[in-house]
Amino acid sequence: MLITREMDYAVRVVRALKDGTKVSASEVAKKEHLPQAITYKVLNSLLKSKLIGSMRGVNGGYYLKCDLANTTLYDICVALGEDMSITECVREGYDCINNRCGECILNKEFNRIQSSLNRELQTTTLDKLL
Repeated sequence: MLITREMDYAVRVVRALKDGTKVSASEVAKKEHLPQAITYKVLNSLLKSKLIGSMRGVNGGYYLKCDLANTTLYDICVALGEDMSITECVREGYDCINNRCGECILNKEFNRIQSSLNRELQTTTLDKLL
C-alpha cells in the first residue's frame, strides 16, 4: 500500500470540514485545490463510513461527524476501501509458492513491516495531522 492520492484527498476533505460548518462539495474542492470529480467520490466514501454527514437544502452541505482525536489514518484507509498490504504475500489467504511451509524469510520480514505500518496508521489521529 502506498498513501494513494485518494487517501491524501480524503484527509484534505476532512481538513476542509474540521471547523464544524456545513460545506458544499464545490467549496471543499476549491478550498483544498482538489479535482471536483474525485472530491465527490471521496465525500461519498466518507459518507458511507459515517465519518462525515450531509444535509440537503439551502443551508445544507457536508459536515464532520467523527471526533478527530479518535479517528486515525487507518480509519480513512478503511473508509476508502484501500488495500493496505505492502505486498501481495502479506494478504490474508494469499497462496505464495515460496511460503507454503511458512518458512519464507521475506514473508516474515514483510509481515513485520506490515504490522509496524498498521500500528502507525492506527495510532496517527487526524487531530495530530490537522
